[in-house]
Amino acid sequence: MNGSKSRLASLMTLVVIGLALGVSADAASPDLRDQLYRSSKLDGFHPTRVALLPVVAVAENLAAERLVERTWVDLYAGAGMEWMPADVVRARLAQASGERGDLAAEVDGQVWQRGEVEPEVAARLVRLLGVDAVLSARIDRWEIADGGRGMVELSAVLTGADGTRLWSISGLAGCGVPSGSRDVNFSMDMSWFRNPRLEPRNPSEAKLNGALCNLLIRWEGALPEAPLYAQEGASSLFVRSNVD
Repeated sequence: MNGSKSRLASLMTLVVIGLALGVSADAASPDLRDQLYRSSKLDGFHPTRVALLPVVAVAENLAAERLVERTWVDLYAGAGMEWMPADVVRARLAQASGERGDLAAEVDGQVWQRGEVEPEVAARLVRLLGVDAVLSARIDRWEIADGGRGMVELSAVLTGADGTRLWSISGLAGCGVPSGSRDVNFSMDMSWFRNPRLEPRNPSEAKLNGALCNLLIRWEGALPEAPLYAQEGASSLFVRSNVD
């Protein structure tokens, strides 16, 4: 029940942001910049407990890292997998660092450099955390571009207990109308209207949050254990590469 409430809160946040900014195309339209890989091993193996490793931003941004960690778990709570939150993983890694060296720093460095942990490290983490697989996530882009449009680019890799890459995805999404755009607050026939008073007080932050939600919602149907409501038509949203 708590997971459902949390997911509903995340979705409601997205709806409010979308209404305020008057954009929704990114969440619904195909984007050829998404790259999806799915191993054939997933046909016979269904990970039910997955640890979300601490998210890493290429350009250090602690607030963005924490936001991605929370949104990922909240939004994907109903996706057929139980997620061990990054905060829990972070605490476990800190406990293990005393006897195994600075494991947390090792994981952070590998995700920053490679976008995923090395196979041997992934296998060790699966045993340490008592999960079926680990998910590495990296923020490759987090900025306001084109004078006012929020742009978020992420990559994520799911690695199994034997160190095999089971699934991965990467892509870019935007939110908001840049300065100087020809878009207006209403259509000529008055069938559509965006109330300027609904604009958020911190538009840059709202646009980045919206871009993140646009991207994660677009990915929902491609998850290894995607919920049924997200599977319909999902294949048309992705470019599948290196499917073995």
